[in-house]
Amino acid sequence: MSSYSRVIHHATSILCSHKGSMDLSQLHRRVYQRFDISDEHFWYILKKCPRFALVRNKLSAEKGEADYIVVAKTSLRLCKSYAKQDCFGCQDLHLCKYFVYGNCRYGKGRKECKFSHNIQSEHNFPLLRECTLHELHEEELFLLLLQNDPALLPEVPPLLFETPLCVLSNEKRFSEKG
Repeated sequence: MSSYSRVIHHATSILCSHKGSMDLSQLHRRVYQRFDISDEHFWYILKKCPRFALVRNKLSAEKGEADYIVVAKTSLRLCKSYAKQDCFGCQDLHLCKYFVYGNCRYGKGRKECKFSHNIQSEHNFPLLRECTLHELHEEELFLLLLQNDPALLPEVPPLLFETPLCVLSNEKRFSEKG
């Protein structure tokens, strides 16, 4: 895979600049504009590289066509202990999660945030380099993290399940069963 590292990086960058996924044929065209790569080699990269997931395109499948959507992946995560200031030397990123969301209320000329907003820090950069994500733009990296790190998904408020609509739905579901 190392011989394909530039192709992998370029494909990742393209995917991240297109909200994290793209049709296989469209991605291949974009990569081919920069790299002379055969269909077979491109398919090999997408199937073997853990950076990508191939998802069958439902619209094409309904028409009987075999087409796929390529989704960018990473195993890199934000450190859960970092927010508690209880972590030293782990293999996860030390960043303010609100900075990744793009809505940290600190660091915009106001009071300084107590969590890192530096993806190039001594802790973060080696991790990004190891995962070959160090050349991505900040926005591309954040999209990749948001798309892959379950800890960055928004919390569902417990009261949501106690709204009248949910209660009515649950009562109806239980009364139908029994």
